[in-house]
Amino acid sequence: MFKKGSLLAISIGTLAGCNQQNIAIDQESLCEVKGWQKDVTAASCEVGQKVVYLPSSFGNEQLPIIFAAVNCDHRFSIALTKGGVSCIYSPLESDEQKETTN
Repeated sequence: MFKKGSLLAISIGTLAGCNQQNIAIDQESLCEVKGWQKDVTAASCEVGQKVVYLPSSFGNEQLPIIFAAVNCDHRFSIALTKGGVSCIYSPLESDEQKETTN
């Protein structure tokens, strides 16, 4: 019985550490962009800010998916339609950036 209780406590403690999100979320401002590229978004938005992608042209259903892959923090909800995306901004890191932070 003691082993089961200990195992349960360790499991809960371990899983509690899985949801750590070390990012400050800005719920007060919204950044709007029309381009899916990471440079376009980086020039207008700050990490942790809500961002909405509303492309200037409509019809390419892949663009919202590409925008989400490149610019959204996938630890948080992503609102995605054929015409746009809303999410928490977190840019991709280049290989060089990853090497300097590790």
